[in-house]
Amino acid sequence: MSFTSLRFLGFVLVVAILYFTLFRKCQWFLLLLASIAFYMFSGPKYIVYISITAVTTYLFAGKIQKLHDREKKIIGKHDFSKEKKKSIKKQFTAKRKVWLLLDLVINLGMLCVIKYMDFALRGMSAVLAKFGVDWSKSVSFVLPLGISFYTFMTVGYILDVYWKRYRAEKNILKLALFTSYFPHIVQGPIGRYNKLAEQFNQRYKFDYDRVKKGLLLMLWGYFEKMVIADRLAIFANGVYAKWDEVTGLPLVLAIIFFSMQLYLDWTGCMDIARGVSQIFGIELERNFWHPYFSKNMPEFWRRWHISLSTWFKDYVYIPLGGNRDGKYKQIRNILIVWLLTGIWHGANWTFLIWGLLFGILLIIEKIFLNKFMEKLPSFIRRIYVLFIVMILFVIFNSDNMSNALINIKGLFGMNGEVFINDYTLHYLKSYLPILIIAIFGATPFIKTLIDKLRKNKYLNNIINILEPILIVIILFVVTSYLIDNSYNPFLYFRF
Repeated sequence: MSFTSLRFLGFVLVVAILYFTLFRKCQWFLLLLASIAFYMFSGPKYIVYISITAVTTYLFAGKIQKLHDREKKIIGKHDFSKEKKKSIKKQFTAKRKVWLLLDLVINLGMLCVIKYMDFALRGMSAVLAKFGVDWSKSVSFVLPLGISFYTFMTVGYILDVYWKRYRAEKNILKLALFTSYFPHIVQGPIGRYNKLAEQFNQRYKFDYDRVKKGLLLMLWGYFEKMVIADRLAIFANGVYAKWDEVTGLPLVLAIIFFSMQLYLDWTGCMDIARGVSQIFGIELERNFWHPYFSKNMPEFWRRWHISLSTWFKDYVYIPLGGNRDGKYKQIRNILIVWLLTGIWHGANWTFLIWGLLFGILLIIEKIFLNKFMEKLPSFIRRIYVLFIVMILFVIFNSDNMSNALINIKGLFGMNGEVFINDYTLHYLKSYLPILIIAIFGATPFIKTLIDKLRKNKYLNNIINILEPILIVIILFVVTSYLIDNSYNPFLYFRF
């Protein structure tokens, strides 16, 4: 069930009515039923995978929690020596580690087999072919909805239980809700159990202001996705469809359009998800915060896909040692994180290289470039980030590295073609309005300007008059796109 369908809006409406009426005393249970129903629309057979993840995580986290409790009880009951306590803790740690590893093998293993097995087999076939061995194997899986997201959420949960950050959930149905909660199952954000469980356990009355805020957030998300991102995609996809023929300014425009499309497509989905969740009183974390306004690479990744960046920081980078064990180990840890970040996005060499290049750039900035960059004006630093990010998005959006390199050469007019032609100027004029809207939508400029204007009483009154008119116009435009919408999935849906 696509977020950009009338069926989804009808689904949310029915769930919301039941949520504030018949299910007032067990609202979390309705959200679970709704999440299961939503997931079943993606294909009933895929419910098996998410069920395995939820059940195994519940059972193994429960085993780990019981071992925590037994260890505490045994040590608390007896006056053991330090050596004896250390020995007991070591024994219990070993047992807990078995359950943790079992969970990781099952759930990360399931993700790897489904998402990466074909890539691995094709790679092995290519290597063997170099030695004259004809061994051609392939296997194809359809990715279950949200598997990359819910796997990381449950892995984060069981690691937190293992590290005693909080206790394991006793109710398997509540853990199942955390795993499958329908607003964030499609494209995140990658939720944290301790932040969501407390909200799921509360009861919520119908609050007009909260519901209105959620609906407006949804409306803006639909505008970002359907009105801006999907229009930008028409030009970008058209250019990339004939990548071997296009060079110069058309390619420059295509990568600018794609970069804006990717951001507005994903943040549009996030705003729809956050808006729906806000109607129910559940606050999802913001996953983007004007990343194209960043002044260096670390800041970009503090603003882009925030939940994924913080997940890798908390569950990979810091456990590996972070920056605690010297410069060389820190560099190693950064490269591991960014290798995994690239692989997480997809089973292709382009994603792996894209991730590694970001890691290398972060290392270069950390070692020496930041000292130089800090002396430059802010707008120069922002241009630098945009330039690097958009070049790397050429790799991200390419089927293979050969195509990526041809496109990168073409960006600089190195393919022997004219940089600017009548075709380019025609499309630039045609798409300039939507590009301007996209640029304003991707920066905090409009919000900052409105906040400043509101300080003037007269201008504030004018804004209060114009605001509902603008909302009605956006609502009319979005509704027309929803009614006439052909299926155009979110870009990150494939991850």
